[in-house]
Amino acid sequence: MKPKCLLKLRSLPFSVDSHQTSDLVALSNIDGNILLLSTDPKPKKLKTLNTHTESCRVVLFVGDQLVSISSDKSIALTDVEKRKVVRRFEDAHDHALYSLCDVRENVLATGDDGGVIKLWDLRKGDGEAAVMTEPEHDNFISALAVDSSGSTLLATSGDGRLSAWNSRQRKLIARSDECDSELLTCDVVRGGSKVVCGDGEGVVNVFSWGDWGDITDRIPVQSEVSVDVVLPFSDDVILMGCMDGIIRATTLFPHRPLPPVGDHKRSPVEGLCLHQESLLSIGHDQCLRVWDMGVFEEQLEALREEEDDSDSDGEEKKRKKKKARHVTVDDMKKKQSAEFFDDL
Repeated sequence: MKPKCLLKLRSLPFSVDSHQTSDLVALSNIDGNILLLSTDPKPKKLKTLNTHTESCRVVLFVGDQLVSISSDKSIALTDVEKRKVVRRFEDAHDHALYSLCDVRENVLATGDDGGVIKLWDLRKGDGEAAVMTEPEHDNFISALAVDSSGSTLLATSGDGRLSAWNSRQRKLIARSDECDSELLTCDVVRGGSKVVCGDGEGVVNVFSWGDWGDITDRIPVQSEVSVDVVLPFSDDVILMGCMDGIIRATTLFPHRPLPPVGDHKRSPVEGLCLHQESLLSIGHDQCLRVWDMGVFEEQLEALREEEDDSDSDGEEKKRKKKKARHVTVDDMKKKQSAEFFDDL
């Protein structure tokens, strides 16, 4: 599938997010900047915000603000309309920040390169806003995710473990056994019943909700190609940005690979974001690509119809075969009687 359009970027992008009710898109990059773009009708640069002194790892739209984290150890809250930083937490962590999550209203979660997770209550003053600090992991916090209520926070780490936290009581629920490879991303799928985690060896590891000790399923994607981004497209389809530049897709339960959504010409995919009827992707080729997901939905619907027809044909063959094999007791008696008289 070819992209609808492509925008070349001056610096390596790290994350992409879109505003829920407008055509605004934000990109963070290695220079510590946030790029604001309009996507109507094509991606167009509106403003470059010099928000951080080192690389801006993640940027998220949270209400009418942009929240960003950086290798300079700071968290910045930027007013979208005024396009100015309205609050900043300097030295928010002892290590460079790596991951960010909007937990619920006024509550954020951050993770750093040292394996520390923090919860932030934005209603409190700067010195009291960090309401939880937990060094639970032995390596960088690669991703953070929450359930629909914002009560359970999930964290994946380079140490190959998933941890689950009660974000309201601010305590650990459980930590998984070590997986075969580092866990690089995670998200909640299947109506909150499953958690998917991409790893460094080309596998999506599946946890069942509440059963945090070990994985309950594995989805092989591509051997020795890390799954760096996982994005739910629907309740039973996920998109995966991979190190080889391909944006892959698969159904869940059953797990069936789907045609690739797109690619970044062998450059690792850094971020994925659904925006209106499109998918936005960024990669190491320093490009923002826009993919028409209407085309993907048509392909997906066609495949589902083929599967339904195949299942119907299979059931019909089974029914006919069963009918052909069905022999009544009277038929058997008649056959035995005929064989008896033949012998005479």
